[in-house]
Amino acid sequence: MSIFSFIIIYSILTISIIGYGFLFSIKFTKYNSVVSNKISIGFIGIFGIFFSIFISYITNFVFPHNNLHNLIFIFFGVLFFTIFIKKYRTQIYLKYFLFSFFIYFIAIFFFKSHDDFSYYHLSFIANLTQNKIEFGIGHFDVGFNHNSSLFYFHSLFKTFLTGDYFYQIGQASFVIFVNTILLENIFNNKKMTKLNVSFFLSLFLLVFINIFFYRLAEHGTDRSAQILFFLAFILTIKIFENKKNFEEIFELLLILFTLIVTIKSFYILYSILIIYLYFRFTPKYNFLYLFKKFPIILICVSTFLMMIVYNISQSGCLMYPISASCPDNFFWSYGSEKVSNYRIWYELWSKAGATPNYITENKDHYLIGLNWVPNWLDKYFFNKFSDYLLGILLTMIIFIIFFKTKYFNFKNFKNYKYLYLIIILLFLEWFLQHPALRYGGYVLVFLIFIFPLAMLFAGQNFYFSQKSKSIKAIILITFTLFILRNTDRLIKENEIYGYNISKNINYNIQNSFYNMQNIKNKIFKNPSICNESNSLTNIKCKKISNYNFYFEEK
Repeated sequence: MSIFSFIIIYSILTISIIGYGFLFSIKFTKYNSVVSNKISIGFIGIFGIFFSIFISYITNFVFPHNNLHNLIFIFFGVLFFTIFIKKYRTQIYLKYFLFSFFIYFIAIFFFKSHDDFSYYHLSFIANLTQNKIEFGIGHFDVGFNHNSSLFYFHSLFKTFLTGDYFYQIGQASFVIFVNTILLENIFNNKKMTKLNVSFFLSLFLLVFINIFFYRLAEHGTDRSAQILFFLAFILTIKIFENKKNFEEIFELLLILFTLIVTIKSFYILYSILIIYLYFRFTPKYNFLYLFKKFPIILICVSTFLMMIVYNISQSGCLMYPISASCPDNFFWSYGSEKVSNYRIWYELWSKAGATPNYITENKDHYLIGLNWVPNWLDKYFFNKFSDYLLGILLTMIIFIIFFKTKYFNFKNFKNYKYLYLIIILLFLEWFLQHPALRYGGYVLVFLIFIFPLAMLFAGQNFYFSQKSKSIKAIILITFTLFILRNTDRLIKENEIYGYNISKNINYNIQNSFYNMQNIKNKIFKNPSICNESNSLTNIKCKKISNYNFYFEEK
């Protein structure tokens, strides 16, 4: 595929996503814009991803996401975009979206994908394009117990035109749409009396995702959820700054948190923020208020329940790898005992007790209390974590240089003390249970340091006109570094792999990446036939009501 063809197809797919966002916004939400008096493509795009996932969940119950299904899906998205862009063209705010969209072209080109992409992501997505919902696929490999709505989203874009080379569009779209929202947040402050906390957090997040998360192939399924949580936190701050927008912003937060949880289910703990806002700002502490004021909750709950159903179909667990959520009464279940063993292994890995170069001899003793901390400090903190922490400190220093503080105003600290307490509690849970940056650490550690600094800056009575040169300089530095780091990455990938985007822009895919399909070929005489006699191992297949159930024969 030529670079020209790639860009054209990528643009069409993005337009389709936005089209579904328009449809969802008009039919299901009260959204008109919390950042300006115009329609933000940033929020519309996030709506589009959310609604696409909802559609994907529904249709995969009945159909595989094959060529016909996906071409129809993409076509209607483009159609909706065409209709609504004409109808609302005077209200649409495009400038910052187009900037973010075009500047991110340099990030979507890469040769080497995420390690988990080759392990199970690609294979999982491929199975969705080949089959409707299947039960017990976790028996083929433990990786297939890990569910993420991004897989269902990406499965909508496999066609004879796109092949397997647009499966990073979800991660790219999240960054593009969030960048759009952040730039709007920043530059729509021109007429404000003073720069507030949400302004500084928006500026910090813009720096964060474009410098720290500059390599798109490393996002996997972890970083998208963290980016969305940071955005959700900024929207939370906006509620404190303008309580009149509570209902509208709360709708956005419900959508964001539903997305976050479906991407990575363990982020359900972060929903404590939603609960706090509900009791803090609603006049009535009952669920009827939510249903009356926010019809969107119905589609959010439906999406969440469908995620649970797919979790159960794959592993027998409501939320893998929580063994307590894994009843053994489903005959296709992976098994609560095996799930518990893997949960321990994941904890060991996150606490540096199981790495390619080191595995602790006594697992039980290692995980007791804080026994793991010395080794974690040696193997993880003074390696990957310290580099990240140094990056945060340098970011803070740069901001302090540009925004010189004249005095300390603790008013903002009092206003947001409970929010900061929530961040600390989530950080402690992260540190004690799964202290790896990919498991929520990036955003929590960043907020621990940055949120107080944002509150401090907001108390200085800075004005946009007063600090416009500093603001523009920070943004210019951010995107310059983003371009330079990605350019350097592409040069190195060309040197190592011979990867030249002018000749072939596709990232590398090997047959071994189709892990589930290869395992099926080894287990069954004919992978297309589902019956017990077709199996060569103790993994059997049974067809019930035209659905495939894979299970382990005891």
